[in-house]
Amino acid sequence: MHTSIAHTPVADGRPTTPGQWDPYALPSFVPPLFIAREQARRVFDEAAALDVDTAAPGDVYGSHGALLESMRQVLAALDAEDGCRE
Repeated sequence: MHTSIAHTPVADGRPTTPGQWDPYALPSFVPPLFIAREQARRVFDEAAALDVDTAAPGDVYGSHGALLESMRQVLAALDAEDGCRE
């Protein structure tokens, strides 16, 4: 399965094994568009409900990371639906 996190390509193009991790490799998982949209809407709703004045810093950072990941997945799903490849 090429799109699993366990098989994310490393910089030289070789797939990783489950015990190997490359910090410079980009994630390659692309969900179907309807799942990516649903996930993004849920993450955006949770982020909007977060009170940044009273929330713990870890919650704010986690929310930011979740927003970035959901946006990456939506854009990747849109590209996959359009047949685009980088």
